[in-house]
Amino acid sequence: MKEKAVGVIGASGQIGGHLCRALIAGGWRVIGFSRSVREDGDLVWRKWDGEEEIDLEGLGAVINLSGEAIDQRWTNKRKALFRESRVDLTAKLSRAIVNSDVEVLLNASATGIYGDRGDEGLTESASAGESYLAGLCRDWENAVDVPNNVRTVFLRTGVVLGKDSRAWEKMRSIFKWGMGGKLGDGRQWMPWIHLSDEVEGIVFCLENEIEGPVNLVAPESVRNFEFTKAVGGAIKRFTPFTAPAFGLRLLLGDFAKEGLLASARVVPQVLLDAGYEFKYPKIDEAMFEIVAN
Repeated sequence: MKEKAVGVIGASGQIGGHLCRALIAGGWRVIGFSRSVREDGDLVWRKWDGEEEIDLEGLGAVINLSGEAIDQRWTNKRKALFRESRVDLTAKLSRAIVNSDVEVLLNASATGIYGDRGDEGLTESASAGESYLAGLCRDWENAVDVPNNVRTVFLRTGVVLGKDSRAWEKMRSIFKWGMGGKLGDGRQWMPWIHLSDEVEGIVFCLENEIEGPVNLVAPESVRNFEFTKAVGGAIKRFTPFTAPAFGLRLLLGDFAKEGLLASARVVPQVLLDAGYEFKYPKIDEAMFEIVAN
């Protein structure tokens, strides 16, 4: 399939940028989609702002990573943006794929689809939850409506950790100043993945006959207090503080309840069964790599 190009929607984002470089290094011809035309070495750009029809000419595969950042207070205005940048954009993309030569679609999703599930182990066959975030993710995946001959993968991503990842940039200064700590009681399970495995996992799904939901998370599940301990150990800082649940809800509203305090013990069963070898399967290894100079 490498005789055709792969299009990356969201190529200007942190994950998208790393993914494009990895694809080019692997011999793929890559076309990045952006609201404005750019110049960037081996990466060819096409303009798409989500309004007009997208140009899919010459593409054999599309990877859609678009989505307004969810880690912020959820106002009605932002909820509209969440939906527009996920559900509406995916529906528009699907309509364009129907009249194209695209053979593979990898569409972003999130582990938020499972909702707050306590200690339950959640493989890709688990049902969706009942929360707002779970409903948004479910609608996001259901917005994909392409012909049966288009191999489709739903990339259910957890918290992505890397030197320049959005999540780590938010955490770094807090923990560096010794203000980091567990969230609530710290017992909630956190689905996470190292940026390297996020990127290589997506490439693996593209290049292998994988189809349907894929949990892009590390195989080692950790509770929030274990995650906090790993971060503190890596940066050599004590983590004595606790962010009380009521304070988080007061500050961040529903995002705190569904994004920070919800428990989801997610298992990457599809990737494990397909033989993908995680570069950073354990949180301690991941954190020490991230803080290394």
